[in-house]
Order: sequence, then structure tokens, then C-alpha cells
Amino acid sequence: MEENQILSQILGIAHLEVKGSIITENDELYLKVEPTVPVAACPDCGKVSMQEHDRGDEQKIRDLAIAERRCWLLYRPRRFRCGDCEKTFVERVEWRRSGMSYTTRYERYIYQRGRREPISQIALDEGLSEEAVQAIFEDWAKKRSRHKGARRSK
Repeated sequence: MEENQILSQILGIAHLEVKGSIITENDELYLKVEPTVPVAACPDCGKVSMQEHDRGDEQKIRDLAIAERRCWLLYRPRRFRCGDCEKTFVERVEWRRSGMSYTTRYERYIYQRGRREPISQIALDEGLSEEAVQAIFEDWAKKRSRHKGARRSK
């Protein structure tokens, strides 16, 4: 099996394929990733588009550590053109919230640690600012609160 296929399996994010990897002098891992699904749904009309328009600039997105190495995904979001409403849009991916520089599973990991450890310790361990850890924790705590409230009202 090829190295990138093995890394794709280790990464374990559905519909995402590793195309290359770099380990830095600091022992950090960077994975160049590409989506495997050739389509995206238009957020305005909901129709599926196969018309890739272009790609955005490469983004560095923090993910869970792999083999005790801090890991980042290098990702270029795709823009599509909708054949129905003619608008262009950036694909939405399930593994990352729009505008965030972390995968959702990394955010969940930070939140879960924050429930039992000091923010300062998490920041130190993860190489993040205390403000970034606090913001992730508060955002996920709000989501959990809204989710619990929705379940109670049913």
C-alpha cells in the first residue's frame, strides 16, 4: 500500500485523501489533503454541482496529533458554480466548521480536556493561546447547552 493511502487511513476523515506529507524539524506533521467527493451542494438552492470553479488559498487547519506529533491539514477549499442559480459558492465540509482553523474533532478534544483540566495546561500542552482554548471551550459548552435544551423541550 502506498504511503499516502496509509496516511489517509490513519487520518480517518471520511471523503478526505492525503496527497503528501511533511515532518518538520520541530517534529510536526503537515498533511496535504484533497476531498474525494467531486460534487458540492449549493447553499442557496440546494442543487448538487459538479462544476468546480476554482480553489481558494491553502489553509492550515489543526487536527488531532498523530503518533504524538502535532498535526495540521493543508487544504485548499473548492469553489463551485451552481448550474441552476448560477451562483458560485465554497464547498462545506463536515470535518470543519466554516471559518475555523481547527477540525471539529480537534475542537471536541479541546472541549473534553477543558471539562477536567485547567485551560492554562491545555494551552501549554497544545501550543495554543489560553484565549484560543477558552474560546473553543465556551463555544462547545454553548452548543451542548443548546442541544440539551432542545432535547428537554421535546
